[in-house]
Amino acid sequence: MRKTKAVIDRFDLDTRMVPIWDGDTVYNESVMFVGRNDRVKLLYEPSEIISVRSRDLGTEYAKGVDYDLTDDGFLVLLPDTSVKFIPEDVYYAPNPEAPDIVVKVLRDGVETPVYFSESIAEYQVFVTYRHRLEQRLFVPPVRRDTFKRLIAKLESGEDATMIFYGDSITFGASSSSIFNIPPFAPVWPVMFTEYLADRYSYTVNYVSTGLPGTGTVPSEPSLPAGRNRGTITFINPSVGGWTSRDAIARFDEHITPFIEKYGCDFFLFGFGMNDGGNDADTQHDLVKTTLDRVTAAAPECELLLLATMVPNPDAVNGWYARQELYEDVYYELAEFYTKQGHSAAVAPMTSVSKSLLCYKHFRDYTGNNVNHPNDFMAAVYAQTVLQTVAGY
Repeated sequence: MRKTKAVIDRFDLDTRMVPIWDGDTVYNESVMFVGRNDRVKLLYEPSEIISVRSRDLGTEYAKGVDYDLTDDGFLVLLPDTSVKFIPEDVYYAPNPEAPDIVVKVLRDGVETPVYFSESIAEYQVFVTYRHRLEQRLFVPPVRRDTFKRLIAKLESGEDATMIFYGDSITFGASSSSIFNIPPFAPVWPVMFTEYLADRYSYTVNYVSTGLPGTGTVPSEPSLPAGRNRGTITFINPSVGGWTSRDAIARFDEHITPFIEKYGCDFFLFGFGMNDGGNDADTQHDLVKTTLDRVTAAAPECELLLLATMVPNPDAVNGWYARQELYEDVYYELAEFYTKQGHSAAVAPMTSVSKSLLCYKHFRDYTGNNVNHPNDFMAAVYAQTVLQTVAGY
């Protein structure tokens, strides 16, 4: 259950799962200053800055000493600031850690290499603030009726199995827990599952896949006080860098054994970010091939197609391709499977991320400056999936 008081100096699931499209307070929204003189905007026009904190949330910066808020709503750094920012000559340069992976943006009309690294979050700060709510985001529709079998199981205390199959985003790449650094924010599938489990007083049993490239999971079931009505079995055989073609090629290894052993009540398909070279028809056929195998193996399984957030829209050398076309493809597939007697819906992270980009820079919420979410954006993923599956 959601706490009455937010926690902003460390990771707290209830606080992190407060949806950014609801209420008058945003908790630990990330921004990044490129150069000391950068001016950054928040998602909403702030009426009060409550806190500005370091990436690990452990250091709080002082208004009037480290930063200020201008009359027109920009956050700015002050001359004696201790806020970490990325110097312009570091941001607009190839990353020395991976010089063979080049991301280019247009700067003054010239294609210029830009910082690309999993360490980019070190330069981000996290802002908690109140605002006068002016709805700016695409709000995911609630599709609770699509998942009525899963919800009915949870309401009655029956055990349920949830499988997450996707690329690096579903794997959890760039979340601080992956690097074992503060604030140790879990990957978004764990946030979503833990929040759902807490709502229904469930235990989560984390299955270690034992497969190369898949993420680690807690070694023990989560069992806080009161969670004893049933068990959610959590399986995440996602692998970074994989495409929808990989999803098909590795299905017998990464999915079939787990459905045979544990069954499947909820299956999330999370590929798309690495498929940017596919046209819409090709993506449709690839996704359908995987989902046909899922529905054949688990006919009563309810399907969620996760449309990816868009990659860095400023990248001009191939990273941003056709990814934003796939959300419509996934809606078409969800309709097809529904007509075939299967329950299917779409979690529209493409639309959510594009609405964020109307007000924020991609660098504000990325974990690598190309295609990974940071802790803040990973929470938006979890919020979007929860809103779609069960609603708030």
